Amino acid sequence: MNEAVRVRAAVVDEPGALPRIEEVVVRPPRKGEVRVRVAACGICASDLHVWRTGEGIQFPAVLGHEAAGVIEALGPGVEHLVEGDRVVLSWVPRCGRCRACLAGRFHVGAASRTDANDGSLSRGDRALGRYMSVSGLSECVVVAASSVVPVPDALPLRLACLIGCGVTTGLGAAMLSGEAGRGEMVAVFGCGGVGLSAIQGARIAEAAIRIAVDPNPARLALAEGLGATHLLSVTGAEAVAAIRELTEGGVDLAIESVGSAAVAREAFDALAPGGRAVVVGLTGFDAEVRIPMVALLLDKTLRGSIHGSADPQSDFPRFFEFAMAGELRLEEMSGPDFPLDRVADAFEALASGSAVRPRVVLDADLA
Repeated sequence: MNEAVRVRAAVVDEPGALPRIEEVVVRPPRKGEVRVRVAACGICASDLHVWRTGEGIQFPAVLGHEAAGVIEALGPGVEHLVEGDRVVLSWVPRCGRCRACLAGRFHVGAASRTDANDGSLSRGDRALGRYMSVSGLSECVVVAASSVVPVPDALPLRLACLIGCGVTTGLGAAMLSGEAGRGEMVAVFGCGGVGLSAIQGARIAEAAIRIAVDPNPARLALAEGLGATHLLSVTGAEAVAAIRELTEGGVDLAIESVGSAAVAREAFDALAPGGRAVVVGLTGFDAEVRIPMVALLLDKTLRGSIHGSADPQSDFPRFFEFAMAGELRLEEMSGPDFPLDRVADAFEALASGSAVRPRVVLDADLA
């Protein structure tokens, strides 16, 4: 019989406040839902952004949206999953009814929300905000059954969790939104978790030139190990000029993964005629990008991408296969691992730039 459970979670009371480990109540799963015991949760730049700014979420809240775990309870009507399934949680639930879902554009479906507050997590008599419908920094969570994707036994959950957000966003920016092609030239601005995944996506897509742009030498070294063919430590106009000189006119695809309007413009300026610029970095809600209209007459495009334009139910399994085949290298771009009690240290590791993708391990036996 499904009952409410009491677990530990990292609760943030207001923007900028340090997360505190507190006991919370997780209600039983309802129709079409499952309860998941969280094994590990990556700390994403999006978590850092909402923690600092408060944009797009209700506080007090439990952050974390890049999680993997094991199903421990099923709600009524869930028949395609079983207790004990190892799963990655997706913050892109599929309602299957809205216009976007019916058109196969599940990544922009009506069920996706940054500020979900369905009462499934509470502290005392107060419901807690749930970031991206996941809140993976809780030992257990209730999510829609359409928001979990089974993981092969061969892939550790501490690595698989990264596919829940950053890796998919970067791979998708290169392979889905950006449609990187064999022999093309690609530039990636920013070599955090998303940017490094975009570089790997460009490599898997067999792009011939893969340029990594980042002022951090350690991140450039990681990018080179993961598939970048050229490294640029300069930024701004210098980076654009260097790219245009290196490629004799500009790249076919440029990806912005920093979360900066200025860098988005630089990505656009680095394009050759007919090139595509894809923006995936999260920035302030009021940030704007200005581009010269005449450049559009050269058949250049600037587009956004959420979650890499991926469909978790069909694309996550493909990305799992990449990881198990060694084409997608997750170990090198992730860690260190922190226990839940040190979640504040994980946030600091990301904020300081000392870690590309710190990870909180909530259940070492499962991870």
